[in-house]
Amino acid sequence: MTTTWSVLAKLIALVLALIGLAVLTSGKVLPSPVSAPSESPKIGLYEIDGKVTILTVNNFNDTLLRQNRSMLVEFYNTFCGHCQRYAPHYKALAERLYPWREILLVAAIDCNAFENTGICRDYEIFAYPTVRYFSPDYVCKEGNWGQNINPHVELNELTANLSQRLAAENNTDKIPNYPNLNSLTENEAKTLNKVFTTDSNKKFVILVYEPENSTVGLESILHFHLWSDVQVRRINDINLANTFQIDGGKHKIATVDPQGNVVPYGVTEDTPQAYTATIENLLTAQGFTPRTVKGVKSAVAEAESANNESEHAATISEVLNNKHLVYQADLEMAIRQILLNEVPKVHEINGEQLLALQRVLGVLQRYHPLGPEGKTVIQRLYEYVLNRNETINGAAFQAEFDTLNQTHGPIFSSNHFVGCVTSEHNKRGYTCSLWTLFHYLTVQAARLEVSNDPLEVLTAIHGYVKYFFGCTHCSEHFQAMASRRKIWNVPNKDEAVLWLWAAHNEVNERLAGDETEDPKFPKIQFPSVSSCPQCHKEQPSASSNIATIDWDKDAVLSFLKNIHNPGYISRYGVDNDAVLHLSLDKLRQKRMIGGLFSETDARLTILLYGCCILIMGLAVRLVQMKKHRKKPNCEVLGKA
Repeated sequence: MTTTWSVLAKLIALVLALIGLAVLTSGKVLPSPVSAPSESPKIGLYEIDGKVTILTVNNFNDTLLRQNRSMLVEFYNTFCGHCQRYAPHYKALAERLYPWREILLVAAIDCNAFENTGICRDYEIFAYPTVRYFSPDYVCKEGNWGQNINPHVELNELTANLSQRLAAENNTDKIPNYPNLNSLTENEAKTLNKVFTTDSNKKFVILVYEPENSTVGLESILHFHLWSDVQVRRINDINLANTFQIDGGKHKIATVDPQGNVVPYGVTEDTPQAYTATIENLLTAQGFTPRTVKGVKSAVAEAESANNESEHAATISEVLNNKHLVYQADLEMAIRQILLNEVPKVHEINGEQLLALQRVLGVLQRYHPLGPEGKTVIQRLYEYVLNRNETINGAAFQAEFDTLNQTHGPIFSSNHFVGCVTSEHNKRGYTCSLWTLFHYLTVQAARLEVSNDPLEVLTAIHGYVKYFFGCTHCSEHFQAMASRRKIWNVPNKDEAVLWLWAAHNEVNERLAGDETEDPKFPKIQFPSVSSCPQCHKEQPSASSNIATIDWDKDAVLSFLKNIHNPGYISRYGVDNDAVLHLSLDKLRQKRMIGGLFSETDARLTILLYGCCILIMGLAVRLVQMKKHRKKPNCEVLGKA
């Protein structure tokens, strides 16, 4: 008997060893964490060497306050599709106004960058993009956050409006070296030679006829402000213009030299661009050039190292090979953006907005993907907000989070995107991670059944998007879609999971092929056939859309619950695994194929199953051998 159990023990030990080996070899070893630059000023939507001056908290006040020039500042969010579409127009404006830069500087600040949150909150930025004009000698004070400019007018109209605004401020006699934007008077015309006696560097006075309802003269003055050899003046009175051989028809420009010689010129068309082109040709022919200007230093991010670029490429490759994995890093980036940027940017949080924040934090504290310290911080933050029944200041909210994070944290294991990584600057990122977090929350609510309210997560999502999401255009689309899709009629939590899935696919269909789309990560109807074959009742065609795909919604629901199961969240790229719950997943990375196991898992299961059958057969054989063993004849032995 002892021999039998000894053999069985050895066989069991062998199986356990095989199982251990299978666990260790069934998945790939986690790759090295992906690191990315942090706490550095963002370049955002604009190039370092472009004509738009890049602002951050580090240079904002020094560039804006108490300056002898005006400023035009765009407050934007990098993840906002509307801002991304507007950026080329703002760049074109900055290019057009670049010769004006001593008089009007064109700049932009990214409100999506954590370090700029306080600036955007203090200037009460509620929508993106917001463009504001600031007069010379501007000082920030209550109720004076700059003058809103409609950014969506045509470029020529906006340029004309800005030139008129500069002229109306009449700073010619207030600010040294400020151009004279006033119309030439009759007395000034008689003493035009004073220009040359006052400034010996001046070689010409250029007179531009500016008829009523035109800004060709103003824009010409501003355009050539940096050309020290000339002074440009505008004439509104045609009779006065005639004295300089300007007839308003064939001749609309005239040059006057120190000897009083007048030469008239014509222009090809009545546009500011035609006038400035004509004048510039005259000046360059004389060998004149604009003087150099000490530029305003943009706050820019340091260039990525070659090592970081290779890690970025490795992350893209990882995600392309595992297109439906959910990554811990992305879930955390969404929460980080909510708590450190979106909510703190709001100056005063009260009423419906405060209720929406309470609901968001309530859902997060029940279903968050963070570790033990994260659970504590979210719970305390939720309690803090619940105890503020009237108003919360965005700055106070941020201070409370910082205190809790310093006391109980850190709560985040990474500070970069993985599954939401972008192959092109400012694509995907936060919006992708926010959708990922929303899906995760609906699945956890359905799995755990902590609350009986089927709408708890959808209500929180709707409130967050309505009151806090930084892309106003996106928020309006989502609210309209929610109403059309009857979000408030969702009957249970499984249907809530499917409602959000269908809504996300509708957004993907609307934005597919949009200029904001990342070319390596096109917006598709999810899940694809390759990710979940059983989710499609039949093979969709290349032109299939959300209305024509024949979905198996039970399979879709199972798939969504599977990939958002906390046990299968990938920790690829996590920097600080210690802040998370212990998990066997940190030893392996699974590539899900629409079911519970990977192909390797399936093969190993078959192998182990075969080993178990073999062991059971050996055990039965040993028992049978014991039964047939010949017993000693006691009677014969006794007689002997």
